[in-house]
Amino acid sequence: MTGSPAALDSPPRIVGLWRYPVKGMRGTPVDSLELDEMGPRFDRRWIVARPDGQPVTQRDAPLLATVKARLDGDSLHLEASDRHMVPLAIPIGAAGERIRLRIHGATIHGRVVSAEADAWISEVLGAKRHLLYLSTEDARATDPAFAAGHRTSFTDGYPVLLASQASLEELGRRAGRRIPIERFRPNLLVTSPHPHDEDRWRRFAVGGLVLRGVKLCARCSVTTVDQRSGVLDADQEPLRSLALYRRIESLVYFGVNVVHEGRGRIAVGDDIEVLERGVVPGALSRDRPPPAREA
Repeated sequence: MTGSPAALDSPPRIVGLWRYPVKGMRGTPVDSLELDEMGPRFDRRWIVARPDGQPVTQRDAPLLATVKARLDGDSLHLEASDRHMVPLAIPIGAAGERIRLRIHGATIHGRVVSAEADAWISEVLGAKRHLLYLSTEDARATDPAFAAGHRTSFTDGYPVLLASQASLEELGRRAGRRIPIERFRPNLLVTSPHPHDEDRWRRFAVGGLVLRGVKLCARCSVTTVDQRSGVLDADQEPLRSLALYRRIESLVYFGVNVVHEGRGRIAVGDDIEVLERGVVPGALSRDRPPPAREA
């Protein structure tokens, strides 16, 4: 698969943008994103946690996918799929207890938002939970082996996640069915001349900003969660198909983790200029991309 004629003749561009205010909850498609010192502004600035500080994500609570999270002015709005639950609006920020968490081996702290927010999310999930907010001073550093000098929020490790339409279409072809892009929870969806061209975007410019591809994104069981229903995919897609052609050792990859230089705004429709090409590292192999064997 080589991409459509239009994609081959045109520069890459942004065709979709998303913000996910609460880690694990349903995100919001947006026309533009402001990038600050932690990535998209207010992206994954909230997280659900157990009383002992263990993060709650779709890996262990797929029902989170059914909770809509969006920003409206100075408030975070949460809406559960259960019609009996009254939507919750809470001011941005928190001044409650500071709780220590571990996300993929890294330590990070969040503050309890309010007793009201705790009660609401606990009722949705059927267990005692906290809703925590990340203050700017508590932002954590990205892995210096891949992106020294950058900070991120409650992400799995990096501030921006990029995926391409051509790669998604290729995955769908191999799987024999359409795979919704929402399964991968990217911030940016872009066009590209052919599948996985983004694996080699070491530096690129968009919207007056320079961004760097620093690490391929290893995918987990969250990609098998239907982002509308919170139900696991019976066929274990897309992991099953990705394992056939996007595997390095024990991990499968789709999309690229990205950092950015400075602050600015990017928008749907912005053209992308690839400034430097080279192999974007993976977690287990820093000098080669996953194989792209023919199906």
